[in-house]
Amino acid sequence: MCRLMVYSGTCTTCGEYQTWHDLTNQLACLVSKNNSGFGECDSGVFVEEHDFDQECDQCEQKDEGIGDVEEVEPAISSTKRGADEKESSSGRKKQKTW
Repeated sequence: MCRLMVYSGTCTTCGEYQTWHDLTNQLACLVSKNNSGFGECDSGVFVEEHDFDQECDQCEQKDEGIGDVEEVEPAISSTKRGADEKESSSGRKKQKTW
């Protein structure tokens, strides 16, 4: 007997019922493999249904984890003091003292 494993459940975001086709497995028995196809045996197909809840494709595409970052520029603030604009009269650089 062949087995068909089907995973279905609800979307964790919108709550809509989904069947997750990417997770569905077709497990062919030896007789079906020899007859060149899934379900090509006298016993037929046994369908196993499993509960599986995850976010659907549409909800997953809505938010890729970026959030609302539309043209928001962070305010850059520095605690460092800027350089003095006035020129020194002697033309020499002043030495920093700690």
